[in-house]
Amino acid sequence: MIDKRMREWLNKRIPANSEHHLTLNSIFILPTGFGWSFLIMTICLFLLGTNYQNNLMLLLSYLCLSVMLLTLFYSHQNFARLALKARTPEPFYCHQQGTFQLTLVNHKDHLKPCSGNLSLRWLNANTQRQPDSKSAQNQDSIEVALTDGDSYQNENQVPLTVLVPIRFPQRGKHSLGRLTITSDFPLGLYKCWTHLDFNQEVWVYPQPIEGPAQLLRHLDNNDTKQQSAAPNEASTSDFYALTDYQEGQPLNRVAWKHVAKNEKWVTKQFSSQQSDTVVVSAPPGLEVEHAISLLTHNVERQAARNNSFGLSFYHINIPPNCGAKHLQQCLESLATFEFSPVITPHKKRKPA
Repeated sequence: MIDKRMREWLNKRIPANSEHHLTLNSIFILPTGFGWSFLIMTICLFLLGTNYQNNLMLLLSYLCLSVMLLTLFYSHQNFARLALKARTPEPFYCHQQGTFQLTLVNHKDHLKPCSGNLSLRWLNANTQRQPDSKSAQNQDSIEVALTDGDSYQNENQVPLTVLVPIRFPQRGKHSLGRLTITSDFPLGLYKCWTHLDFNQEVWVYPQPIEGPAQLLRHLDNNDTKQQSAAPNEASTSDFYALTDYQEGQPLNRVAWKHVAKNEKWVTKQFSSQQSDTVVVSAPPGLEVEHAISLLTHNVERQAARNNSFGLSFYHINIPPNCGAKHLQQCLESLATFEFSPVITPHKKRKPA
């Protein structure tokens, strides 16, 4: 309930967008542990200076309080200069790591770029991380060092980019959620943070597993004509070689020009032009997720060989084709496949 209300409040306060320019409404700030300790020390100095009437201690406490106040405004002002633009994440495979690319852009208010170190991690990291690994929690948080300058560009005038790791333990199409960005620049007394939703989704393909799959040969109209019209085979096949004539072979295969020139009977051999198009299907008796992983590996292998192939698995029926878009269609269909077995209700027996 609390998480739901927090998400609704964040959606209203910081709407989702592919590009964010931080403002007053999208920044939160509180003292860090070091900042609270510094504040407590300042109060103690003030109390000691008052009790012992020590002007030096009072002056030092006022100085520390001034540093706290100045750092408060400067930390907020520096973090408000941050502006980020998201790029559509590339698909990746289940149980592997993908990347979400962010580009640092100049602020729309033409402010000086943000400085210091930034820490980025996913607000919903528990749903993206493997639950049995504590080391993954540290990997989900990355540090980015920003240098002082007039723009977010390196020496080659290329915009700075940040690669944020993403992980999902399940296949499908997932929403990335909100990204938490924090900074404690300049003195570490205050922590500024924000939760940004870049309105991005990512495809997580099934994990490929090597193994055999059923390759059903697909017969198109041309193949059907070739099989039904034997007399026209020479006109629909590719010439292969010349062989010696054997008694009983059809005369329409005899190379008459070669016979008239060399007076030796030879016949033409043709290679079949039947299509190599196949339909990839899973062997029977396999568990659904294992079958999906096998199909993922086999459709990628067919695509790597530039073969024309189709896909057939339960309600998935994709006609044969080739190319990157066809492979993407097959992988996305396997990623979003949901198995719903049909349960036939038993008829109630009438009492005898």
